[in-house]
Amino acid sequence: MQAQLQPEERFDGIMARVEERKIPFWAHLDLTYRCNQQCLHCYCQDLAGDFSSNQEELTLGEVCRLLDQLADMGSLHLTLSGGEVFLRRDFFDIAAHAKKRHFALKIFTNGSLIDEETARRLAAIPPVQIEMSIYGVTAPVHDSITQRAGSFHKLVEAVALLKKYHLRVELKSVVMKQNFHHAGDLEAFSRTLGADDFRLSTDISPKNDRSRSPQQHQISEGQLCSLLSRSDTSAVVQHEYWSKPLERPLCQTGTVGCYICPYGDVYPCLLLFVPMGNIREKSLREIWYAPSALRDELNTLRTYADLHSCSRCQYVQFCNNCIGLAQLETGDARSCYSSLKTAARAAYEASCASRKEEWYAEKR
Repeated sequence: MQAQLQPEERFDGIMARVEERKIPFWAHLDLTYRCNQQCLHCYCQDLAGDFSSNQEELTLGEVCRLLDQLADMGSLHLTLSGGEVFLRRDFFDIAAHAKKRHFALKIFTNGSLIDEETARRLAAIPPVQIEMSIYGVTAPVHDSITQRAGSFHKLVEAVALLKKYHLRVELKSVVMKQNFHHAGDLEAFSRTLGADDFRLSTDISPKNDRSRSPQQHQISEGQLCSLLSRSDTSAVVQHEYWSKPLERPLCQTGTVGCYICPYGDVYPCLLLFVPMGNIREKSLREIWYAPSALRDELNTLRTYADLHSCSRCQYVQFCNNCIGLAQLETGDARSCYSSLKTAARAAYEASCASRKEEWYAEKR
């Protein structure tokens, strides 16, 4: 009798086949770049005037055809985001079609437009998760980042409404200069609101038009070291690649996931902003599987050994490289970039401090 595979082994086997066949298993679709908030660090607000060339957003029919193509190609996980998704009057038509095609649906929203009726309609779908951003444990801090008075209270009300209808909610936050002093309290506060999950990040990416203006809000290296030293992440996990960090695999950008912007342009991922084609001109299948210089380049980016300067970097074991951010910040997906180097060095220093404390504790 054949031994039954454990869930992890089954998942690994599925993902191996997904990667081999280059199925866009995860798809992220921004339905609009319009938003009723103006977050300081947003990647898709106040873009250069020629960025969209006055293109119209995908229509309901175009979005539904795109979802059909994704489903037929084997996509399973679908994220609908923006901008603010509920500014699309046809949002629930889109969400209903996504559920009809059996996607595991996630929705990103700022929560400001969620009322009783919206929560009830979401519960009728329902998505596997709704994600919203929280930037502070008080209104002044949160609202100073969204640049919209009252946004904190609307977010708190949205969480309560969604939980009333038994929907799964994740709150997430980006730590920046303006809310650094709240970083240590955000998770506990999110739990008191009823959030099922919480996620914290210190990464701020350039805008889609490559403007690096949002990154002026990044915390300093000293603040990052302080944050890491106070968290469980200060101790480095002894993963299987610890002794051979250059063999660590990079993300599977352009292999198992894709990003589609509101105007139909297809990209390898949300951060690798190099266009592959537009679904108004060709089918997604034609775009995704077409031979191209970009595809050839991505096929050569498999491990850290394929990146410039990694072999000479003392922080490579602490590195969480993103080739999309490298492309946005430097124009070269293989290059190291400033925010990455800062984060890796801070993780290294926090780990050294943690080990030193452990050593002293053992000696006492």
